[in-house]
Amino acid sequence: MMKVTVVGMGLIGGSVARALNNKSFCVYGIDRDKNVIDFAVAHNIIKQCDNPIEQSDVVILCLYPEASLDFVKQNISKFKKDCIITDVVGIKTPLTDFFENGDYNLTYIGGHPMAGKEVSGFINSAETMFAGANFIITPTKGATEAQIGVVRSIAEAIGCATITITTAQNHDKIIAYTSQLPHVIATAMCDTPQLVKHKNFTGGSFEDVTRVAKINENLWCELFLGNKDNIIEEINRFSESLDKIKSAIISNDKQSLTDIMRNVRLVKEKIDNERY
Repeated sequence: MMKVTVVGMGLIGGSVARALNNKSFCVYGIDRDKNVIDFAVAHNIIKQCDNPIEQSDVVILCLYPEASLDFVKQNISKFKKDCIITDVVGIKTPLTDFFENGDYNLTYIGGHPMAGKEVSGFINSAETMFAGANFIITPTKGATEAQIGVVRSIAEAIGCATITITTAQNHDKIIAYTSQLPHVIATAMCDTPQLVKHKNFTGGSFEDVTRVAKINENLWCELFLGNKDNIIEEINRFSESLDKIKSAIISNDKQSLTDIMRNVRLVKEKIDNERY
């Protein structure tokens, strides 16, 4: 039975542990809150183990980006030889650079389940968190197909439906658009006195756009700054689009405004049809 340690038993880590439990994995856990570990052991979510990373075939980092890199550096000599280190971190370049610029007898293969909630903590974790979700794998140089297959098997075991393999650099570039930019937009949408005046004036569109403004500011600050160049590029692109729409409205250019919205609608419909 493969031994797996989940480092960080919060919302995502707790959900990973719950989902892997009793699925041909022996799951251990590490968390700074001993009460979380005690609860998880008592409820058979993880197994009791005094030195889990020294015994584990796979270690899954479920920490913030900076904490993930710090944990690896602090424990680099403790990992079992040929251990596979994977994670759920929203940016991949920092860990990838660390492992590709050193020789540690370890293999880092990034993982990113595209699922979450606007709450945090183990108490909000759920076995079904990743059901049907997309999962992105970013292997480092030298990772074997067998090792990538191990990470794929974990993604499948937690319930992810579509698994994509790409580079860390490509992941960070695309995630800046699909994940980070929506959080920037939602934050900007709510950074206004109008927010407190909107009661009884909203519909589904407002709720859809602003849902993720209930943001974990400490996590997302790290994600934005850790992917600075890519997110700035997407913010600039978004600003250009806003300026184009604003200009058409100012000049009463109905044709341009109609063309912008029609073109966007057609492309979005095409993408959605291909997806489903």
